[in-house]
Amino acid sequence: MNVTILAANGQIAHLVEERLLTEQTFKDIQLTLMLRHPERLSELNDNPRVTLLDGDLTNPTDVIQATKDADLIWSAVVDHDQTNRPTKNIIAAAKLNGVERVVETSLLGLYNEVPGEFGDWNRDYGGTG
Repeated sequence: MNVTILAANGQIAHLVEERLLTEQTFKDIQLTLMLRHPERLSELNDNPRVTLLDGDLTNPTDVIQATKDADLIWSAVVDHDQTNRPTKNIIAAAKLNGVERVVETSLLGLYNEVPGEFGDWNRDYGGTG
């Protein structure tokens, strides 16, 4: 299975990448990791299961290229763009490349819907996006 992770240098992306690359269950997964400045993940350069791509989610060509062989697209970006270019580009690329599975991660608590201690932590550390 080919998984493309977009915005691959984020905290949630790192957790997903770590599990996909270390757990036996996922040993057959090939990863394409797109991010601005891929040298930030240079520790993965020699991993035969990883392809690093320099790309920008606001550039449709970059997103199309990154997802061309994907079976699943994982978007690890919080789309703050006024016109939602990243989200629109991901959906368009998925349609163009015939990718039927897209996972979108974002922030919890946008409407203060997360109660208790975790909600407090989430607001304090993730509130600015």
